[in-house]
Amino acid sequence: QLALAGEADPEEARRQILRGVEQLSQVFTDPESRAHLTTATESAEARRFYQAMKALRNLLPRETRLLSVQAG
Repeated sequence: QLALAGEADPEEARRQILRGVEQLSQVFTDPESRAHLTTATESAEARRFYQAMKALRNLLPRETRLLSVQAG
């Protein structure tokens, strides 16, 4: 978010997003999630941070479902 506001180094933001995507890829292995992760990766590589975050936001409902299954 800081990169979007111009308050963070774009290269550091890119590295952080890619690191996060790598971690998420260990959990979200279904094809639809993989597509969102691929979009996020490609967007981060191109320094299109808004598009990367938008792609990752699509994973939030899946995360909620996974957490509710683990809690139940």
